[in-house]
Parts: sequence; structure tokens; C-alpha cells
Amino acid sequence: MQKLLSVTPLKRSNDVKGLRQFFDMCQIQIRSLESLGVAFESFSALLCPLILNCLPYDLVLEFNKETDGSEYKLDKLLKFLNKEISARERAESSFSAHISPHQNKISPERSSLPKNLYRDSSGVKFDTRKHSLNKNPSTIPTAANFIATSGEGNEPCVFCGQPSHSTSRCVLARGKSLSERKDILMKKGACFRCLKVSRHLSRDCKVKLNPCSLCGKRHHDILCFSSNNSSKENNEKIVTDEDTILSNSSRSKEVLLQTLVVCIKGKRSDTFVRVILDTGSQKSYISKFIAEKLQLKCMGEETTVHGLFGGIERSEKHKKYVVALSDVFNSYSCEIEVMDQERICTPIPKLNDSELLNELKEHGIFVSDASMSESYCLFEREPNEIHMLLGADVIGNLLKGEEVKHLRGGLVAVNTHLGWTVMGKLKVEKEKHSNVLLSLYVSDNCIKDLWSLDVIGIKEPCEKKTRIELEEAARDHFARNVSRDEEGRYVVSLPWIQDHPPLLNCKNLAERRLKNCVRSLERSGNLGNYEAVFHSWLDEDIIEEVQKDADTKNEHYLPHHPVYKDNSTTKIRPVFDGSAKEKNSSSINECLEKGPNMVELIPAIINKFRLRKFGITADIEKAFLQIGLQEDDKPFLRFLWWENGDKENTKIYQHKRVVFGISSSPFLLGATLEHHLKQVTGHLEVTAQKLLESFYVDNCVTSVDNEEELRRFMIESREILSPAKFNLRGWEHTGVSAGGKSTILEEEKKVPVLGLIWKPNKDTLSVNWEETSKFNETPITKRKILSAVHRIFDPIGFTCPVTLKPKILLQECWKLGVTWDTELPFSISRKFEKWKEQLKCLNNLEIPRCISKELSPNSDLSLHVFCDASKTAYASCVFLRTEIDATITCQLVQARARVAPIKAITIPRLELLACTIGSRLVNTTKSDLGLEDVPICCWSDSVNVLYWIKGKENWGTFVNNRVQEIRRLTNPEDWKHIAGILNPADLPSRGCSAEELTESLWWEGPSWLKKPREEWPLSEACPDFAIINSKRIYWPLAKVMKLILGRDGRVRVVEVSTGGGSFLRPIQRLYPLEVSGADKTVWQKRNTKTVDDRV
Repeated sequence: MQKLLSVTPLKRSNDVKGLRQFFDMCQIQIRSLESLGVAFESFSALLCPLILNCLPYDLVLEFNKETDGSEYKLDKLLKFLNKEISARERAESSFSAHISPHQNKISPERSSLPKNLYRDSSGVKFDTRKHSLNKNPSTIPTAANFIATSGEGNEPCVFCGQPSHSTSRCVLARGKSLSERKDILMKKGACFRCLKVSRHLSRDCKVKLNPCSLCGKRHHDILCFSSNNSSKENNEKIVTDEDTILSNSSRSKEVLLQTLVVCIKGKRSDTFVRVILDTGSQKSYISKFIAEKLQLKCMGEETTVHGLFGGIERSEKHKKYVVALSDVFNSYSCEIEVMDQERICTPIPKLNDSELLNELKEHGIFVSDASMSESYCLFEREPNEIHMLLGADVIGNLLKGEEVKHLRGGLVAVNTHLGWTVMGKLKVEKEKHSNVLLSLYVSDNCIKDLWSLDVIGIKEPCEKKTRIELEEAARDHFARNVSRDEEGRYVVSLPWIQDHPPLLNCKNLAERRLKNCVRSLERSGNLGNYEAVFHSWLDEDIIEEVQKDADTKNEHYLPHHPVYKDNSTTKIRPVFDGSAKEKNSSSINECLEKGPNMVELIPAIINKFRLRKFGITADIEKAFLQIGLQEDDKPFLRFLWWENGDKENTKIYQHKRVVFGISSSPFLLGATLEHHLKQVTGHLEVTAQKLLESFYVDNCVTSVDNEEELRRFMIESREILSPAKFNLRGWEHTGVSAGGKSTILEEEKKVPVLGLIWKPNKDTLSVNWEETSKFNETPITKRKILSAVHRIFDPIGFTCPVTLKPKILLQECWKLGVTWDTELPFSISRKFEKWKEQLKCLNNLEIPRCISKELSPNSDLSLHVFCDASKTAYASCVFLRTEIDATITCQLVQARARVAPIKAITIPRLELLACTIGSRLVNTTKSDLGLEDVPICCWSDSVNVLYWIKGKENWGTFVNNRVQEIRRLTNPEDWKHIAGILNPADLPSRGCSAEELTESLWWEGPSWLKKPREEWPLSEACPDFAIINSKRIYWPLAKVMKLILGRDGRVRVVEVSTGGGSFLRPIQRLYPLEVSGADKTVWQKRNTKTVDDRV
């Protein structure tokens, strides 16, 4: 009723849109009254005159003609309104679709639209008022084009003499200094207050002025002193933001885009903004900054899917606005529909080429974006900002097809109804710079996958399914094309993408890169060593020389450069760049399938490496170079070399083997090894199966139970791989020689194992902190924090309580809206510096490699997964408990911690997320270790989540989906409650300092887990009935007023109060309301004894 009473009366009957909105609002409020039980008859007499008072006079008159006037009935009034509004909407639509393209006058049928405005078929409103500068009435545009607004009757502008705009809006004047503007006004005898040539002084002027938008004083903006200084001050601002939202490409110093300045008409004032025309966008957009600044009225919301180069990124919800635009002279106007966007594109410099500006002046072309002073365009941080994008939905109506000027240097000036724009490529000589390419919808894409290792083992099932399908397709292609030559060497085909883009030969690029490569080698004195590698490849038949006169239609040249490795047997080696490409072309890596993501194999291999007593590592010598290529693929892997550094003695070589540097090479090696090992039978089959599970690219990493098995594995591995020309070498193992004698290494040897550091004599693993500790870049930005985090590689997750801290800081940056390269606030940068300084405490942090010293039939093994969550993160960790006789050990297998979503979520739901990733992690760990029959215990300190998991009710969508997955991966009966203080997952869910981590020894598991099962702490707790259940929308909201005790003193019935009264109800029929922000410690503050005794 309050909504109906406060509605604003409609003044015009031709406001069809306003009528429809008014009618819909009335319908909504009337239905709301009916849903509350108010009888229709009881409010009909009241609302009927109320609605009539809000309608225009002509509609009230029409309604009275259809009634006798004795009694108003609400249902008749609503039917009349619906019929009348629908008829007007049909008339409006029909008129805009059938208007004659040669009609010069506004016909009476347009009365259903606002005066002088109508829509064309694209939905854009056009102004039908005549162009004041066009003296020939036959040239007035029609409905098929943009129609100009009238300037007739206006006094001519004092500055330029044109009658199409007022003196205060003159664009030419805005390009002049304040002193120049005043001189013009004085010479023409104009008043500084009203800007009219009236021969009176400003002190005698009676005109009342609104406050200046620049300084707040009483004068016109065009005469404000601040306008002289604002441009200079704004140019001094440094904006390093490169976060791009919408547009196709950015104007660099070489390419000019179609930009111009337009006037947006707001509620209180008109504002100039810079606009870019983009025919590659289907929609038009306005920045949220402008929409909020001008207080534009939202006309609804629309969800749009943004794509880039044929790939779907994701959908976004946008608010829709109808914006009134005009050119800077106010000679044309239109209304267009736009959607809001956080950022349109990076700042685009204005046209400032003096020669080009002079040429435009010769042609009489006025470019608003070059001539208008920066101080008059609204911007957020930097004057070069673009705040509106006009897409293909309106550009067609903006263009004047006959007015295109071809300028010198290949540039084109295009005239639109909003002004001239210039586009094309400038000729730049002897100048080197990098271009910034802005793409349609390039934002902080998929931030959840920035730390891809964090989600290994806990990915969504749908992601796994998609990955497996892609892997199978790549393996099918490999299986169809693999063969062996007469030497037993495998020959494979490159996995070309079907219908891949054209691949150019890139010979010129290879020559330029070779020049730099030779120059670098000569300076370092390594030219001979580098060339010796090519000679050895020739001797080993790895490459072959190609004659210069060879007729090859399809070929591709790879650039190469040296890589130095002091700790390798090969100190220098060539690495080929498969990602190199010429401008506007594709690289060979973009034309090849990459195959499965090999990084996802690392946790599984490390788990197997840690399972048994003796760890083993080895690698295949020159692994990629042991696999041959089919003849058709060889010409695409050519490269150039200057013999002895002499350019005149250029050699052309092509690879006969798989190349290191091509994106598909790791997959081809892995698929070849898998193909070979699966063919092994007989007594070697067990070792072949173990090798199959132990390879990551060319590294073999595994573990065995005893010394005899160690020796047998080393001998049989060589026997299996040597027929395929794979030489397994570089053996390292835990403190035992191949001869069976224990060895104590004189020096502490460090062996890199899949990103970790293994010390065989101590048999410990540690994380390499060197790269992160060397990180001293300033100032601290969001990009640099991310770079520091990426330097830490911990696939086990035993340091995740420490690495969680910078990830939380990154999320704080997102909440603050800080861009990638903006210096962070002191509060955040100080926390990051403190975190980095404490990392030195972790230099000596080591954990045992082996998680179970003895595995025998008598071993009692069990996996325990602990889950916990806080307001900032949720985590899970898996421990392996081993019991042999009376000895019990416990070690961390894997742990994962994830930052909580930015969107606020309740603690119980975060706890549920922790249990979900815990279920995935323990399931993956069980499969990796081959412990399918080992019992599992799942622990959580959230009684609410345990109630969800063990209950049989159907919860809301969020809860139900995750509960169903947990039940599918684990047995609900395996879930147990643990007190929060005893939960080891508490540490990774909150995060901690490096010092706290070293003191915690949390990777050894909770102390109580090393005790017999009889001594485990059992915790019985009652769930919080305020939050365990998801919302039940259609149930009445009630309040428990009284507990009814039974004869045995227990509560089974309660008295509840609802809007319909009070009544008794069994407690099993009560479903509590979910509330947000509930404290997980709520039960510690309650009288739990009373609850346990009575319920």
C-alpha cells in the first residue's frame, strides 16, 4: 500500500514505457496484497480512484467513456489499462518498422512516442528535429539514418559564430586557453556571466548561474580557472593499469583507432567522455564509473557471453541503461541502449601527430578527440581513459557512408553523425616500441586456476572428465601413427590439430634470431662448444643437412638459443623455440596438440616415491632425441646455423628426432614409453608396470621395500628400455650402493626430484626457497606477490600453512580493486615483506621422505583425512597411520589449502567445502598409493557438516550437491567428530608464520593418532539447529517458545509460534532457519549439558 500511495503521477499519455512500468507495478502490489490474505473487494474501492489520479487526463477520459461513472471497479480499470497500453505498444512497433525512408516530415502517427523522438528497427531512438546548418530541406535524414537535432532559434555562439550550440558548449573554445577565451569575449562585447553580446557588465547581469562543476563557484565551466590547470595535473598522473575489459585493439604509436568525444546527457548536467567505435563488438558498453557518476537509471539486467578468437570465456551479468548522446556541437542527438562494464579498455593516447593534424585542417576536418581540451572530458584516474564503446548495434546508423577522406600514409578519416574519426597505421621510422593489444573481455581470467597445483587431486569431476576425453583423443592419434624402424627405435607423427591455422616458414625470423644467438655465443666464448653439439647430432643421425636448392613447399624454421646447466652432464645445449612466430601468423606450437597436462602426474609419482623404504631416481639420456619422426614432419622442424659463425656459410638442418622445445614433445615421449612398457610380458612384466607408474617425462622416480628389490629393479629396467634405445642412467637411491653395502656420503648430496630437494643420505625432502628468498623487487604490486608465490613448488603441501598467507593478501588486493601493477597499500605490502623475511626459517625445514618404514602383511595401515575451515580459507590433509606390532607411526601424505571465496559464505558451508576437497584428496591418495583396501577415517570438527553427511534429508542445492559427492567418494559412517583444538587441519585453514610451522611438526600428525584406537578422543556434540538445514522457502517461519518435557525428562515436543498462531510440534518436524556468519564456537558458549540431558 505504501508503494502505491507514493507512486509519481504520469504526466504524458505518449510515454508508453512509463505506462507499462506503472501497470506492472500495480499488478505486483495487488498480487502481494492478495497473497497476504487481503480480499480483492476490500481494497478495490480504495485503489481505483488512487490509480486514476496517477493517469494522464486523456486516459481517464477514455475510461470514463466506457463506464457509466456511477461506480469504479478495479478489475475493469486494470483490463482497460492493459488493453490500451498493449495497443499503444503495437502502434509504436508498427510505425517504426514501416516508416517511409523518403519521409521528411513527422507524421501525426508519431504521437505515441515522446515529441521529436522515435525508434528504428535496431531499437535506437532518433531525434527528428531538423539540422540547423542544413539549409536544403530535401537533405534532412530520415528513419533509416540518424536524424539531427534542431539548432534553429538559438543565438550564434560568440566564439565560433555557429547557431547549433550555445556559447558555453563550444568545443573550439575549450581547445583554447582561458586568457584567449576571455579576449574573444571582450573583443565581441560579451558578458562574462551570461556569455551574451548584450553590452552590459557581468556585475550588472541578472542571470542566475548554477555552480561550476570544476570549482563550485558561480560562473560557467568554460571560464573556470581550474580548467587551465586540470589538464596539466591529470597528465602527471601515472597509470600502470593494464587490466582490459572490452575492445579489439589499443592505439599504439603506430595504429590509430576510431575514437572521438561525445556529450552524455545526465540527470543534473551534461558530460563529455571519450568513446571508441568497435564493429567487432555486438553490444555497446559504458563504464560503471560514468554510469554511477551521472546517476543513470538502470533499465534492467542482461547476461552476455563474452568470447575471444572463437573461444568462450564466461558469461557476465550487466546492467542496462538508455543513454542520450550528442556530438560536441549539440547538432545531432540520439538515445542508445548500453550495458555497464568495469573497464572498457586501457587508456588510449589522443592524436598528436602535427603533420596529420595540419592535413586534417587543410581538409576542413574537425576531430573532436584531438581538438578538445582533456580537462573537459570526465575520467577516473587518467585523461586518456575510454569510458564508452559503441558496437555494431549502433555504428551502422552513425556512419555517413559518402563522407570518407583518404589521407596521406594510408590513413582514413571517417565522418559520423557524432563527429570525424581517424583510423589506420602510422608510418614510424627508426623507432622501436612495443604495442599493447587489448582484447575483447581480457580481465583477471579464472583466478581460481592461478595456482593450478593447489587443485590437483581435488578438481571438480566434470573437469576430470573433460581432461580424460582430451587425453584419449591424443592417445588414439598416437596409437594410429606409431611404428618402429629396423634398429628398434620408435617413429612417431606430430599430433597436428585438425584444421590448424596456416603455418608460415618463419625463415626471416630464424635468421634474425640466429644473428643474436651467434653474437651472444661469441661474447661468452662458447661458439665452438655450441657448434660441437650440432656436429655430434649429425654423427648420431639426430639431424640431417638440407640442400639449399631442395624443393620443399611446406617447411618451417625454428629459432634456437643456448641454455647453460652447470650441474648437467651437457654444460651447454641448444633449445628450440616452438612458440616463435611472425606478426599475424601462428607458431608451430599453436598448430600441435599438447596432450595431457603432465604436471598433474607429479603428486601421484611423489606419493609412490614416499611409500616404501628405499627411494630411487634416474633419468633417460637424451630422451627426446631417441624417438624418430615421420618423413612428412621433418621439413617443419628445420633450423639455420652459421658454420664457424660465418654468415656466408649458412647451413640448413632439419630434425629427424623429437625436438625439445615443441609443446607436444613431452606427450610424445610419455606416450612412447607407455606404449613400449605395455608390450612387456613374462618375468619383466612386474618391473614394467612399476616403470609405467614412475615416469614423469624423462625422469624415473619410485621406491622399493628392500635392497634385493632395488638391485633387481635397476637391472630389469635397463633390460626393458634398452631395445627402444632408451638408456636409463644417473641412478640415485637411499643410502645403499648397488652392491648392497650401506654408504655414508661424505658430503650432503642434494638431488632435485620433481621440483623438491631430496637428500639421499638423510632420506629427507625439502622445498627450494632460494628463488623466493632472492625476490627483492620493489615496489610491491599484486603481480609481484603472485610471482613470488609461483616460485614456491610444494606438490606435497606440507608448507601450505605458510604459502597460504600471500594468497590471502592477493585476495585482499582483489577486494580493494587494486590493479596488477599499482603499488599496494602499506598495510598489505608490510605483511608481504614480513612474510618474505620469515622464509629464511624454512631453509633447514625437512620432512621424512618415507611415510612408512616397513610394509608387510602384518602392517596395519589406515588413511586419515582431516578437514577444517576458517573465514579466510578451508583445508584438508591426509595422513598415513602405520601400526606394526606395538610401533605406530604417522606421516603427512598430502595437504591442500584454498582461499575462501570472495563472496561471503557461512562457516558451516566453508566446512562443507573442506570436507568435499578432503573426500577428493583421500580418494586420489588411496588410488595413487595402491591402498584400495585400506580403511579410511574422515575427521571434521563441524557437527553441522557431519549432520548433513550422515542425515538422509534432501538439503538445498549448494549443500545437497556437495553432500552427495562426499557420500559417493566416502562412506558416511567413516566420518567422525574431533574437537577443533585437536584437528591438524586447523593450521593450514588459518595459515601461520614460517617460525610457527617449524615448531609445529604438524606433518607428523596429531599425537593422539599415534596411540591405540581405544585412547582416541571421542567427541559427542549436538549440531547447531540454527544453521544445519538449508532454507525451505515454502515452510512458515516459526519461533520456539517453550520446551515440553516428557515423562522421562527428555524433550520431544516444543511449542512454536508463527504468524498463524501458537501450536505444539514434534522436534523432528522442525527445520531450522539458516543464518549467515554463525560462529563455529557457538556450542562452547551454550549450556551443552542441558541439551545433552534433555534432547
